[in-house]
Amino acid sequence: KCSLYASQTGNALDAAEGISREAERRGCPALSSPTTNSTRNLEMCLNYCSLQEKISQMVQIERSGATTDVMKNYFIVVLSGGGSVPSPKATPEAWVNMVNEIQKAALSTRLGIPMIYGIDAVHGHNNMNGATIFLHNVRLGVTRQSNHIVSLKVLFKTQLQQSQVEHQEVEIQSHLRNPNILRLYGNFYDPKRVYLILEYAARGELYKELQKCKYFSERRAATYVASLARALIYCHGKHVIHIDIKPENLLIGSKIIK
Repeated sequence: KCSLYASQTGNALDAAEGISREAERRGCPALSSPTTNSTRNLEMCLNYCSLQEKISQMVQIERSGATTDVMKNYFIVVLSGGGSVPSPKATPEAWVNMVNEIQKAALSTRLGIPMIYGIDAVHGHNNMNGATIFLHNVRLGVTRQSNHIVSLKVLFKTQLQQSQVEHQEVEIQSHLRNPNILRLYGNFYDPKRVYLILEYAARGELYKELQKCKYFSERRAATYVASLARALIYCHGKHVIHIDIKPENLLIGSKIIK
């Protein structure tokens, strides 16, 4: 029972004393009503500590509650990276310093398990000020000749084959030419993926924009609704139906509407 702790502290006696002190600090029930069997008492303390540590390692707490003391006392190893920020309009340096401080606290515990900060690596660091937000499996690209910024949408061939839509997205998108629909400029592929070169929507999701603004003016809301209506009328005229229209799937160009 003490082998892990003994390897970290030097000998089993020190390990046993360390476990008892840690259990006492956490209010282990075994110490409030000790048994005459010291080995059994120690085992109960060890199990109590291990259970708390395992639970702490499975939870993902929000950044704002992750003080250095919380990290050390509760052995937290995973943080949520999609919530609060270190400060309003925090710089990249502020983010690095915050993560480094929390990481030092995580590594200073008896377990020494590194902390994982749960940033969404697919869509981007969407709570960092000024960061570029990508749609699912969408990357940013630029043409060499004209420095024209485009989006690269990545489709995995295995997923397309499973869904039996290997050619549909390219086929449909290539025939749509409307100011209110992202244009497909071209496509290429490798052994595992298909890449679509799409028009870049600089201001990102309508949903994110609405969250940031809280509400739209009547003129701005009417412009978005009219643009959506024109796009749908055009699609229906081409016998194309969009089955998932929602603010998260509507993208905004660079033009700012008041």
